[in-house]
Amino acid sequence: MLSCVVLKRVLVLLGVSLMLGASVFAQTNIPATPGAHIGGTLTIGIDEGISCLDPRLTGSGYDGYVLNEIYDKLITEDPNDLQPRPFIAKSWEVTSTGITFYINEGIKFHNGEDLTAEDVAYSLNWQLDPVNGASEYKNLQWLEKVVIVDDYTVHAVTKPGYASYMPALASLQGQSILPKDTLLEMGDDAFSQHPIGSGPYKFVEWKSGDHVTLERNENYWLIYPNLDKVIYRPIPELQVMILELESGGIDMTTAVPVQDIARLEKNPDLSVLQRQGLIYYYYFFNMSHEPSSDIRFRKAVHMSVDWDKAIFSIFQGLGGTRTYGAIPPTMWANDVEYLRDQVALKENDAEAKRIFAELKAEGVIPEDYTVKVYCPLDPRRGQLTTILVTNLKENGLDVEMYPLDWAPYISLIDRSKADPTAKELDMGIIGTGGPVDPNGYVYWMFHSSSAQIGAASNFAFYNNPKVDELIHEADLTPDQAKREALYVEAQRICFEDYVHIPAYRLNLTRGLNKRVHGYSIDPLENSQNLCNPYNNVWVEEK
Repeated sequence: MLSCVVLKRVLVLLGVSLMLGASVFAQTNIPATPGAHIGGTLTIGIDEGISCLDPRLTGSGYDGYVLNEIYDKLITEDPNDLQPRPFIAKSWEVTSTGITFYINEGIKFHNGEDLTAEDVAYSLNWQLDPVNGASEYKNLQWLEKVVIVDDYTVHAVTKPGYASYMPALASLQGQSILPKDTLLEMGDDAFSQHPIGSGPYKFVEWKSGDHVTLERNENYWLIYPNLDKVIYRPIPELQVMILELESGGIDMTTAVPVQDIARLEKNPDLSVLQRQGLIYYYYFFNMSHEPSSDIRFRKAVHMSVDWDKAIFSIFQGLGGTRTYGAIPPTMWANDVEYLRDQVALKENDAEAKRIFAELKAEGVIPEDYTVKVYCPLDPRRGQLTTILVTNLKENGLDVEMYPLDWAPYISLIDRSKADPTAKELDMGIIGTGGPVDPNGYVYWMFHSSSAQIGAASNFAFYNNPKVDELIHEADLTPDQAKREALYVEAQRICFEDYVHIPAYRLNLTRGLNKRVHGYSIDPLENSQNLCNPYNNVWVEEK
């Protein structure tokens, strides 16, 4: 084991609280929130559908709204400073071979089974086997295996030198802990339809496209949840969602159109919350085939739109802002000034038309070829894609827009990973966010290994050995200043290759009925956090 001095230095490096010896959260029988009403139902409108309720397999951030209430994670992330904090693991220590996690005793799954080290080891080790196709497989590439020490202690054996594994772990949906025996008995398919966790709310019902219902876990180990029930209703049409909020059909929205913010704020029964988000929304090119594999095409698409004007027209400076790179501007290594001033292209329709004509003459854009641009039904991405497609047509490109519901959209992306040369997808728009560390953005979206099935978010199928080398070196470098320089260099190469068209970051906006209390926005976006170490949401009686 490392000496106390070395251990302290490692913990400071990883941004981990040095007060880990006794978890402030690992308490039982804590009374409910003082002054709160216990009971009632909270109905939440979400702007995309639910696709999977197994945290090991989901590829959708929207599933996180539900998953974070059904399951508990090994460790959590403080929503204020975004640092790793205790949760199922009451404490941990970094050793020469990895991390030893000490598990809270007395935690039970919804079916009454005890949560032990065996469940923790199984939940993580299952995802390390590439055969299983876990959505977080590549994001756990720093982890070699999890070994059971005793009933309530596990040791995570880490690969040498990885510098950001605690931030990486803290934000992953895949570190949710599942009941090993029950899961093996039910099988993966049945479990994903009738999930069992240890979280504050238990699964009741899922009617695809209509609602998911949860109810209070009466035996929740951390704190008594205030709500009787939580209902999630997918409502992709935001105007319909806002009407439901105003009429009392729902109590909370996961988004608010910019044009409705002022009106809702004037409503005495409603309130609007906002917080800058970390999710990066961008257009990606399928670089596995022409014409997207040609940098001239990618640059011509980029310069076909006045992106500042287009994004402002949708968000009016309130709901979202233009972004220029993958790493959030609030995070180190973002390099925003260089990417904005030296890389981002201004609108130049004449040059775009010239390039498209040149590519057609050369056969890079085949005769009668229609470029396919996909987007989910989210109206913000739909509006921006409509602007893009309209401008591309005006500049002489044959292009069509294909809006899809969320589950088919994710399925399309998965099929593209299985056969990227199939030409089913040329461009798409998506939002991605990673651990609160540059690795979670640069590695996830640009490392060649992240383009594989079961990997992270390299939807462009970008493969640049120099970028891979820089990312790998950064991941193994403990000195933050050196890491920053490496991530900056890697990101510059990617954006100078125009792998993405950076679009926007949302100002996360929630509409709430004022009967809802104790809620705060998580900056990672797809998390309601209704009952955890920081929140215990309650509603007034109707």
